[in-house]
Amino acid sequence: MANVDTPVEVGFAEFVARLMSEVFDSVISSQVDQEQRYAEMYAAASLSEDEYGRRNISDEEVAAELTALFPPRREDEDRDSAVYAGSFYQPAGSGESESPPLEAVLGITLDKNNLREKDGHFFLTPSAVDMVAGATRKLMAARLLGVVKQIMARGLPRVVVDSGRVNGKLTFHLTTGDETQSSVEAEGPGITAAAPPVMPRAAMVRAFPFDGMNKVFTIPKARILPNVKVMVKQADDRSPQSSQVKANVYGEVEITFKTIT
Repeated sequence: MANVDTPVEVGFAEFVARLMSEVFDSVISSQVDQEQRYAEMYAAASLSEDEYGRRNISDEEVAAELTALFPPRREDEDRDSAVYAGSFYQPAGSGESESPPLEAVLGITLDKNNLREKDGHFFLTPSAVDMVAGATRKLMAARLLGVVKQIMARGLPRVVVDSGRVNGKLTFHLTTGDETQSSVEAEGPGITAAAPPVMPRAAMVRAFPFDGMNKVFTIPKARILPNVKVMVKQADDRSPQSSQVKANVYGEVEITFKTIT
């Protein structure tokens, strides 16, 4: 009963109807959610790497990937990575290896328009940083798209609910139709409904003449109690009913179901 935040007393018939209704809603919701996810994956598989990266990869994820690909150097200790506007960049050539290795990792080549030169040294400009971030996003998108397409090629799994069982621990008591719904008190009587009028002894003798009237007269178990309703309430583990059976009947309800399409 998802809409109930605290244990609330309800009729047994209403409880069962509500339980089955919410089980049905849960099964349908799970199927709708699966179909929506399938549609999203099919749509994602048809996107280009640039478009997939733009839609599904955040700037924070790109920054984390840059940290993994190009960790900060000794002179970049206060930075998240070695790629930022104004960072030192060593192009490959003249016996020097590229640092950071942008071309080797991302496959991009920076020209003089993306670099700032000072005293024979090169530094990354904001346009170079944007170029590196875009290439990193595309690299991540290619990796994720490969996973999506591989899953699509194998076939998407489907989770189908065909049967199930619901168990609930409850307290039971009887109430008359005139009583308002209230919480079950631990010290209260186990059966709160007014019993049928007790027939006077003389009337019993006239209505049920038999030998041994000194024996206790009992009402048959099949006797229907008029205007009486079975009420249930979620069991409260903080005040176990096992030691207070006289106050409330404590038990379980088990409902087994299966789906038919």
